[in-house]
Amino acid sequence: MTKPKRQTLTERRAEELRMTIALTARDLFVAEGDASATVERICEIVGIAPRTFHRHFPVKEDVLMPLLRRSETIILGELENAPGDADPVEILTYALTLEVGSRQVPDFDRQLVRLIVNTPQYRLRFVEWSEGLADGITKFLSRYYELDAEPFLRDLPARLVVQTMRHAIYHWVDASGSGDYSEVGRLEFRGFGMALSGLERLPQR
Repeated sequence: MTKPKRQTLTERRAEELRMTIALTARDLFVAEGDASATVERICEIVGIAPRTFHRHFPVKEDVLMPLLRRSETIILGELENAPGDADPVEILTYALTLEVGSRQVPDFDRQLVRLIVNTPQYRLRFVEWSEGLADGITKFLSRYYELDAEPFLRDLPARLVVQTMRHAIYHWVDASGSGDYSEVGRLEFRGFGMALSGLERLPQR
C-alpha cells in the first residue's frame, strides 16, 4: 500500500488557512441567515486580502468545500476501518452522521444545512460532493455483499445509499420541530436497509 504523500509546511499552512476561511464563512452565513456575505466581508474578518481568498477559492461558492472534504475524510475513514463482522447498515448510518451528530448543536446545524440545500450554488456543490462518496461506499459494500460484476449494477447500491442520505437530510431540514441530527440517522438506517435489502450478504469473516 502506498503511503500518502507527506504535506510540506507551506501546504499545511495553506490548508489551515482554507479551513479558517471556511469556518468564518460558515459562522457568518448562519449568523445572518443567508449566504449573501461578500468575499470582502469574509476577508475582513479573517484578516486577509480578497486576492488571497481567490487564490484558494476561485469563486465564493467554493468556500464551504473544506468542510465537506473534512466530512468526506471522516466518513471514508470510518468505512475503511469498519470490522468485517459489523452490520454494514449500522456502519453506514454511523459514518454518515458522525461529524454533525457529535457536535450536538442541532439549531446551528439545521440552519447551516438548510442554507446549503436551499441555496442553489451550495446545493449543487453538496450534491457533487455526495456523489463523490459513491466509490468509497462501493468499496465498503463489496466487503459485505455480493456485488454485480457489471459496472452499472455494481455501483448502483452505493448510488442508492448516497441518494438516501440526501433525502434524509432534506427531510430533516424541511421537517417542523427541533429534532437533533439523530433523526437523520434514524431515517438513513431505515432507508439504507431498504436500499440494500436485495443484496446477498457475504459470509462473515
